[in-house]
Order: sequence, then structure tokens, then C-alpha cells
Amino acid sequence: MTMTTLRFTTHRFYDLSLDQLYEIMCLRDLVFVVGQKVTAVQEVDGEDRDYHHVCGWDEAGDLRAYARVSYDETPAKVGRVAVHPDLQRTGLGSQLMGVIQTELGDRSGAMHAQAHLEAWYRSLGWHREGDLFMEAEIPHVFMTWPPKS
Repeated sequence: MTMTTLRFTTHRFYDLSLDQLYEIMCLRDLVFVVGQKVTAVQEVDGEDRDYHHVCGWDEAGDLRAYARVSYDETPAKVGRVAVHPDLQRTGLGSQLMGVIQTELGDRSGAMHAQAHLEAWYRSLGWHREGDLFMEAEIPHVFMTWPPKS
């Protein structure tokens, strides 16, 4: 499969258009609710207003990769990392995380990563801290991104 290159944009919540917000909610629902069967917690959790939304758009203008990041916090919290199910394992997640890591600059980052993705996040430079824990009935690990010195 040919690797797709996405056009990335980052928006504060109130700068998103209704169409962009709809695309985000659809992708997150597809990945987390339909794909991973996460129903123990609300997908729309009331926190989106406090985050920047990093969006990866394909040539047709469809959202294919997404994450939300609280760049204003220290460490910046990264969450809701999602790639369209048909395009997972094609490099789009690495593109997305590369954008986030570049935008972090000299700031540190933190995330609750799904445990089965720990090795992948480590390959991108993230570090595991602590023990395995359950979140939304899925095993997770706490991971950090070191600030550039």
C-alpha cells in the first residue's frame, strides 16, 4: 500500500468549523466506540474545549488522523490519538505524532497510551513511567516525551 501524506492543521476548539468538529467526532467514534468498543466512558467527555486539535487531512479533505493536545499545560497532555481504521499501520500515526512532537518544541509531553502501542510510542522517543493500569477497560501505560534541551 502506498503511504498517504496528510496535510496537518492545528486548531483551538472555538476555531474549528462545524464541519471540522463533525469530522473529528465521526473519526473518534469510529476508532474508539465502533472499533475498540469503548463504552465504559463517554467519548465526548467535556474536555475538548481545553485542547488543541491536531488534524490530518487527505487530498480529498477527509480527516484521516487526529489527536488532541493541551499545549498550554506542563507537561502537555496528548490524547484521543486516532487513525482511520482502514489506514492504520500505514505510517499516518507516525506522521501525526511527528507533528505533535515538533509542536511540543522544548515542552514535555505526557499521555495515557494503550499498552499494546507502547513499543511503537517508544520507537518515536516516548518513555514509559510506572505500572500498567486500566482506563476505559483497556490496559494503558503512562508515557512521557522529554523536553528538548
